[in-house]
Amino acid sequence: MAKVSHAVAGEPIVHSLSPVLTALVPSHLSRIEGITLPGLKGVVVIPTEGVENALAWGYAGSLPSPPDWELVGSPLGKFRANTLLDRAVTASIDAHPEADPRLPNALQPVVNFESASVYGDEVWLSLTSPLKHQLSAAAVKCIDNAMEIRSVNTLRWDGQSWWAASTDGPGMLIVADVFGHKTSSVLGINGGGGTARSVAAAWCAKGGTINQLGGNRLLEDDGPWVFTEDEPSVSIDFDNDGGDLLVRYAPMDGDYDSRIEKLSNVADGRWLLCAQHLMSWASLWAPKYAEHLPSISLLMTRLVAVEVHLG
Repeated sequence: MAKVSHAVAGEPIVHSLSPVLTALVPSHLSRIEGITLPGLKGVVVIPTEGVENALAWGYAGSLPSPPDWELVGSPLGKFRANTLLDRAVTASIDAHPEADPRLPNALQPVVNFESASVYGDEVWLSLTSPLKHQLSAAAVKCIDNAMEIRSVNTLRWDGQSWWAASTDGPGMLIVADVFGHKTSSVLGINGGGGTARSVAAAWCAKGGTINQLGGNRLLEDDGPWVFTEDEPSVSIDFDNDGGDLLVRYAPMDGDYDSRIEKLSNVADGRWLLCAQHLMSWASLWAPKYAEHLPSISLLMTRLVAVEVHLG
């Protein structure tokens, strides 16, 4: 049977919730009649500031010294960590067949893409800071403008080629929809790193414009975005994680209900994480099953339940 090895790479990374989503989505799809997914060989976190180390793991298939994953206090791939994660995911899905009605929702992502392979042994990679701009055009085949904007956050090795995509921007469009912000409006951006470039490009592709408010790094003048000095109707601070839509997430306190109540009103970075992860599945990892993916609110419901269970 074909197997998929999955990793999330960057620095810092041991706090990442991506391994939870990597377990939740295939568990959801596997319960739908007629869907056949490759087996998940394993999920790892790769602490690195160089994308070449992430690619090397993809070829080698293992890490010499896997780090402890903060949610369970031991390395992913080890029996204890895998057992704890599997139990939490199963309990979450069993307890929450539907999205918590207190959470807002958005439309499902629909993207068309087919790679050269139909699920042989594959490698799926999620990249975060500071790796998103480090790949060369010669190393990958892009299904979108990820290389043009120097913001690659999703990779798939299908046995023949590395495919790449930028799903942060399309993911943020989903989050904006969740919280009632029109993507045809003026978006105020502070910062100009990889995620900011992806969001700016996606926002303008939908008819919006960008007001560059400042930042440690600015968007380049020649990018696929349209600048304006008009007053923003929605803002994102990529440097300090402020504004209307947040990019980062931190550990949460409280029980399941209190966390859901907070996430129903605050565009915490978990929303972007869930949205861009769904876009990775819809655009690159399993596009033919895009219509069967969980909604963003259902994925968020189950993510919160897993966090509470592991906590």
